[in-house]
Amino acid sequence: MIKPLLTILLSVITLTIQAQTFCEKITKLKHECYGFTPKSLSLAQREAKSAQLDKFWDLAKSNKKEAALCLKNLILAENNDSYFCFDASSLLLSLDETKEYQSVVLEGVKKSNLEDLDLQPYVQLSFFLGKKGNDISALAEKLLSYPNAHVSLTQHAITLNAIDASLFLYNTMSAVKAEKSLFNIIANGNSTGKHNAVVVLNMISTPKGDSLVNRLIQNKELPDSVSNFILKDKQDFNIKTACKNVITRADALQKLNASSYDENFICEAANALKPEDIEAVREARFKTTPGLSDEGLSRYFTLTALLITMRNK
Repeated sequence: MIKPLLTILLSVITLTIQAQTFCEKITKLKHECYGFTPKSLSLAQREAKSAQLDKFWDLAKSNKKEAALCLKNLILAENNDSYFCFDASSLLLSLDETKEYQSVVLEGVKKSNLEDLDLQPYVQLSFFLGKKGNDISALAEKLLSYPNAHVSLTQHAITLNAIDASLFLYNTMSAVKAEKSLFNIIANGNSTGKHNAVVVLNMISTPKGDSLVNRLIQNKELPDSVSNFILKDKQDFNIKTACKNVITRADALQKLNASSYDENFICEAANALKPEDIEAVREARFKTTPGLSDEGLSRYFTLTALLITMRNK
């Protein structure tokens, strides 16, 4: 009995040493590869650094299970290297076959500095986490508070500002959660975040949100440019309902989930639907953005116009 137990014990010790050795390799390579800010590098330096980071990623991919555990600990322990936190979180997500590390990825992305990043992968990663049910309020707030943010969706050849890009993130949340996040920015955020959040809150279109937006405008607590922008949105999204064609309520409800809408849809649907159908419109809007695309954003805007029109009847 002693020999088999000794064999098992030695096997456990060996595996532990191997795991520690692998993590030590990753930790050593981390210190060699990271500790920089991308914006401080020249083009040639960035290309050289990219080759270094490929080695780090390749090493991690060679032992996904041990690498994931090691990255988890490195991400949670890191408080200074914001670029590492984002890059390692992206890597961890790609290695996480069990989906058990999403909370760690979220914490890593929270530590990122948007000045160091291309915002497209930041929004993509944030959107993915939101779709998986994680609370990405802090990530959306970070984006809305970043001055002059531009997010290029290269596959769709469009560039979004912070407001439009954030709509994808907030559309992964319930209206209540989105409202809470936006209220927090308005109360505690920087001027960029506050002004952007009021515009988004108007788009979310909830009674509580509308009340705050209207009060801020009436009390002149916003710059005239922001107030005028919101007032124009309110006008543009409130569609006249004097269309000739009539559709049934059942047809209108069915068309809510269509892949596209004709030019008379908002008018026809607003006339056919009842106040109790507003939540059905919200639910349909929630489904308009399964991914990041200009088509999804267009459908989102259409149903937002329908929502605002119905709520103003």
